[in-house]
Amino acid sequence: MFAIDGVYLWFNYDPTHKFVKDLYKFWSTEIIFEAIEDRLLINLYYSQKKYIKISASKSRIGKSIYFLFNVKTDVPDVRQKHRRYDYIKYTFVDPERYID
Repeated sequence: MFAIDGVYLWFNYDPTHKFVKDLYKFWSTEIIFEAIEDRLLINLYYSQKKYIKISASKSRIGKSIYFLFNVKTDVPDVRQKHRRYDYIKYTFVDPERYID
């Protein structure tokens, strides 16, 4: 967890590390997650989006992958402004073009 612009950002704790496992299943990199975690959070915060995109050129399968999150701002017992990102799933469909 860290603060940017007075807002605390963090990924929801998941003991199974589902997001990290899914990320490395598709992303072609050797960088450890702890080294990029802050950058991913900054990207989510400034883009105001609920997903992270790995482009086709950087994925192991040659397709763009989207990792979807719920953004929680009403976490109990937190007095500061905050955003907790809860991982939902990955998809190959652009969330901005998908109509439910």
